[in-house]
Amino acid sequence: MTPKPILKLALGFTVLAILCGTLEAMFFGGRVSDDGVVQESLFLPLAFIFAAMAVTSVVFAVLRVFLK
Repeated sequence: MTPKPILKLALGFTVLAILCGTLEAMFFGGRVSDDGVVQESLFLPLAFIFAAMAVTSVVFAVLRVFLK
């Protein structure tokens, strides 16, 4: 597998991370309830998961180029 499809995958994960982060900010915005509990949705953890997957994909693409 060449690095090009891996980088496309990383770009897709980056777009999904940005989309989830934006949706979290738009709909929830880090509000705190009267009890002191942060109101968040599943978008925030998904944003971090997709960002981690994007970074991992880029690392694999770089390793693929240098270890060839």
